Amino acid sequence: MRRLVLHSAWLALLDALRPRMLALALLPLAVAGVSAWLVQVLFWDRWIAALQVWVQGRAWLLDLLQGLGWTQAAHGLAAAILIALGVPALILLTLLLVAVIVMPAASRGVARRRFAQLQPRDNGYQAQSLMWSAWITVAGLAMLVLSLPLWLIPLAGLLIPPIIWGWMTAMMFGFDALGPYACPGERRQLLREHRWTLLGMGVASGYLSTLPTLLLTAGWLALALLPVLALLSLWLYVLAFAFTSLWFAHYLLAGLVDLRRRAGTQQGQAG
Repeated sequence: MRRLVLHSAWLALLDALRPRMLALALLPLAVAGVSAWLVQVLFWDRWIAALQVWVQGRAWLLDLLQGLGWTQAAHGLAAAILIALGVPALILLTLLLVAVIVMPAASRGVARRRFAQLQPRDNGYQAQSLMWSAWITVAGLAMLVLSLPLWLIPLAGLLIPPIIWGWMTAMMFGFDALGPYACPGERRQLLREHRWTLLGMGVASGYLSTLPTLLLTAGWLALALLPVLALLSLWLYVLAFAFTSLWFAHYLLAGLVDLRRRAGTQQGQAG
């Protein structure tokens, strides 16, 4: 099992560096970037003003921030709150776009190159995938919101978000990797048999997706180049998710082939 996980990761890395995949990763980036720009243009000032009113109604909070040396404490905290909420929302949107745009192409490419014996099924999985992704999104957001107080605990803020992202990744990409090729029974069996491995892969991918944020911790250089670094970080997020989609495709399609081989062997023995 461990060998298959590592072998699938290596193949996924090679596939992620293909020019076609690098170019495909630009599409979710463009959609997410345009969406973020529209939200900023249409709603940013309005949301900042509303949050400033909320902060100004809490004198103890203003006194605390001013005691810490904050200037324009109400505006600064309002902007910090919006950024703290906006970054996870942007990452979540990117994850959904990769699941919708990149994952089907990744699964088809892996099947074509490695598993030519797998034939796509017309099982209406697209609609199921959308509903499943919507459910996982709602559940993931609920967990993120409920876990916010725990982020104040030392190290918890570094552990909890990647675990939640990892769970969401495992649930979404596991479903989509098998969707075009596995029947519902096969999909349920594989996701059940490999649930802990898939969760580990998802959590590992969750931590991998946090690496692009290191670009934004370069002090004054990060501040001076913030627009460029933010765009580069988002593209690296997309590439990390693209790698993850390929990793899940390589691993689960290999598992599907093995499942059918085992089923054929059992049928032959029964016969």
